[in-house]
Amino acid sequence: MRFFSTRKRPQHLGKYPMEKIKRVDKPTTLIIEDEVKRVPRRADGFVRADHGDFGKKQKEARERTGHSTKKGAKVPLNGAFGDNIMPLIKMHDGEVASEKAPIPDDPEILANNIKSLGYFLDADIIGICEAKPYAWYSHDKDGNEIDVKHKYAIVMLIDQGFYTNDASTGDDWISGSQSYRAYLRGAEIGNIMAAYIRNLGYGARCHSAMDSQVLHLPLIIWAGLGELSRIGEVAINPFLGPRFKSVVVTTDLPLKCDKPIDFGLQSFCEKCRKCARECPVSAIPFGDKIMYNGAEMWKPDVPNCTSYRVSNAKGAGCGRCMKTCPWNNEGIMVERLAVWLSINFPFTQKFFAWLDDFVGNGSQNKVRKWWFDLDNDNGKIIIPKATNEKGISPDKQEPKGHRISNYTVDSLPRFDEKGPWPFDRKGGWELMDKIETPEQAKRRVKSKSS
Repeated sequence: MRFFSTRKRPQHLGKYPMEKIKRVDKPTTLIIEDEVKRVPRRADGFVRADHGDFGKKQKEARERTGHSTKKGAKVPLNGAFGDNIMPLIKMHDGEVASEKAPIPDDPEILANNIKSLGYFLDADIIGICEAKPYAWYSHDKDGNEIDVKHKYAIVMLIDQGFYTNDASTGDDWISGSQSYRAYLRGAEIGNIMAAYIRNLGYGARCHSAMDSQVLHLPLIIWAGLGELSRIGEVAINPFLGPRFKSVVVTTDLPLKCDKPIDFGLQSFCEKCRKCARECPVSAIPFGDKIMYNGAEMWKPDVPNCTSYRVSNAKGAGCGRCMKTCPWNNEGIMVERLAVWLSINFPFTQKFFAWLDDFVGNGSQNKVRKWWFDLDNDNGKIIIPKATNEKGISPDKQEPKGHRISNYTVDSLPRFDEKGPWPFDRKGGWELMDKIETPEQAKRRVKSKSS
């Protein structure tokens, strides 16, 4: 019966029933759009590590993270992915056909065509939104100014793979490869879609993880693909959880936009602190949301998080928060029971968070482990000296004296800063007591408009 029901499902809807998720006019987290400042790519956490902002150790680790060098990549599989991704960057943009193709001018028909193409190319979930001006970086990694080129953004999610993730700790030797697999797939899909649109006579550019001119997170939220989560600068999708990477195609092809979604995640994340509890370096806040660059969020300790991800000595990268999140499941979440209950009966959310721990979700399922744990020791492939192996810690409490270090946008590196940009961790701790709360921001905006 399932076969016959899916045969009648239009291609542009994809395999996940996102059309059944509640749609809202604005995201479930406050965004004061005229207060959001554009930031340079130099301010990105990984780019900061490249420049030595977080220390010499992290800078050296980044030099062999995702592609082969003279000494090879840190993990052989990561290097294989990275070597295939790098040539795709050159195809992110291109010439636009001189004449427009004889296609319909109806934005809904065009949006359905583009989504159908994305699913044909094996994207997992797709949404469309306005390419908000503040979602564009102000400058690229080389310090060149970025113009806001296109009006629309096609946002595609690529599942990192539940079964491999199920066997992982989230910060072991396969962790980075799960990301790179999705990066490679996303770059390929995005390049083909952008080239197709350019062949139709409209401007389009692919923005992959390796070379993006836009911030993906706000576009994911506006395209109705997820809500902002406690993890911080990560959105959660009701069917994939946080277990995805994204690719964006911006374009001037007139497209019908989707609306943001609301599946009760804000109240769920308020009750569930599992990602904060399981973070290896306590970079995720246990407390309330703050306002950061015009947006309401649980702001993570980016220097702390990034430093661990790039220099993890017992693995490659880190996705521990993704691995242990209750939404990172197949079964109950995919069957949509928890989604329905979360929206309609919020009082059940705490029970589901408890149940997730009770059944052991987030622990390793070693039956599914298939990869070799391998490290690169100065050009020689060896068995690692150590590998992260761990379960979950349901009884773990917030560490005493736990502090998240935060920084204002004005304290981030300038677009033309070439050397290491020092950051004041102590000042970041002190800033936490002065940062505006969402409630204060709402009152301020309301009083300004009245």
